[in-house]
Amino acid sequence: MKKIGIGLVLIGASFIGKAQETTNETLGQSIDKLTYRWDTEAEKLSSYEGLITFCDNESYRFEVIELLNDIHHFDSVLYQRLVKAQRFNHDKEIEKTLEDIKEFEGHYAMKELIHFLHQECIEKGKIEKNAKELRNDIGENSYDGQVYLIEVELNKYIKHITKKVDIIRKHVHHLHIE
Repeated sequence: MKKIGIGLVLIGASFIGKAQETTNETLGQSIDKLTYRWDTEAEKLSSYEGLITFCDNESYRFEVIELLNDIHHFDSVLYQRLVKAQRFNHDKEIEKTLEDIKEFEGHYAMKELIHFLHQECIEKGKIEKNAKELRNDIGENSYDGQVYLIEVELNKYIKHITKKVDIIRKHVHHLHIE
């Protein structure tokens, strides 16, 4: 867990440089790019093999965490812009977008996300540690059964994040945010 915390500090420092590099992109373009990147990563992360890579490969783990940190950052920027716009325009699309961002930031904030993935890595570690014994078991107690249970939880969580990220991107397009 300490490694993940240190990584977040490093990611925060590297993000400042990235934010300056991407000043040529509009907010809408940045959100589009991040959404497509997330969709690609979400597909990888939804499998047990993807979880193994995430847990065991520090550079990949930091890439995924940085991507999610960037998504949260740009959603926060979007949220601030929409709060200002709402003062002058009481559009239902703006209200719905603000609600979706609040829900995303509340349920899938970085702290909750890292905690969830950390727990999944712990469970993966237990499965791999006891792999020889589990391969002789039957049903949900078997190796394949345990892997399946982790994949179900992982898929559910990743799909919820993906759905929220995609919904926010659609709002950006409906609102013609540049």
